[in-house]
Amino acid sequence: MSVDTEIICMWVAVTLYAASAVLFAVSLVFRKERLATVALALALAGIVPHTVAIAGRWVRVGHGPYLGFYEVISSYAFAGVLAFVGLVVRYRSLRPLGVVLMPMAFLAIGGAMLAPKSGVEVSATLASWWLAVHVSFAKLAYGSFITSFGLAAVRLMRARRPEGFRSERMGRLPADPVLEDLAFKFVAAGFIFLGIMIAAGAIWANEAWGRYWGWDPIETWSLISWLVYAVVLHLRLTLGWRGRRFAWSVIAALPVLLFAMVGVAIVYNSIHAGYFNILG
Repeated sequence: MSVDTEIICMWVAVTLYAASAVLFAVSLVFRKERLATVALALALAGIVPHTVAIAGRWVRVGHGPYLGFYEVISSYAFAGVLAFVGLVVRYRSLRPLGVVLMPMAFLAIGGAMLAPKSGVEVSATLASWWLAVHVSFAKLAYGSFITSFGLAAVRLMRARRPEGFRSERMGRLPADPVLEDLAFKFVAAGFIFLGIMIAAGAIWANEAWGRYWGWDPIETWSLISWLVYAVVLHLRLTLGWRGRRFAWSVIAALPVLLFAMVGVAIVYNSIHAGYFNILG
């Protein structure tokens, strides 16, 4: 696949995700169930050109979406949309979750499209099976945490029980204990995935740079993120935080994760910076 075809596919995906996000919001505000169905269909349609673009780039540059802000963030958005669609297939009443998750996916992939799109070569030093493991579990972890954020957000939205349209639409969601249990499960899964990501990254770092851990900013903030979610799980399992307190803890944890994912590469001079190019 040529670069031009890849970019066209990505812009088609951006457009479909944007339309999906808008229609999810409109369906919630105006109580139009059919619009939610169309919004979900647009999200599913966006996955198609997104998949084509990722696969085509994989073949062209010779590696998966491992390196560079453009392909890494795009793949995170892809994982998030897949997680959302999978949830809706299992729980049809969770379609209002699209009001939270689809704008996040649109903003992520839209931001990725503004970054340099040149391929980053995997050098002989970095080429390793552990790189694929490290990156794969990173996508699973971030997709899980973003989904848990969306579940916690809609849980809090319904907890306010406003009069009018939102109370009616939110009443169609699964019961609060179901939403809370799903959010907890996604946090727990993401915590495990992030731990595996960190361990695989340490092994990969030893192969590439001759040390398992060097307190590089991205390494450090990945560990901080893992510890933050450990606190969230501790609050739930040990201190018994439930309901809105647990939902707020899930919401509060995501900015730390987002900073580790995006902000660190902008703020700090990291050994990873050359492989997570944002500004070119």
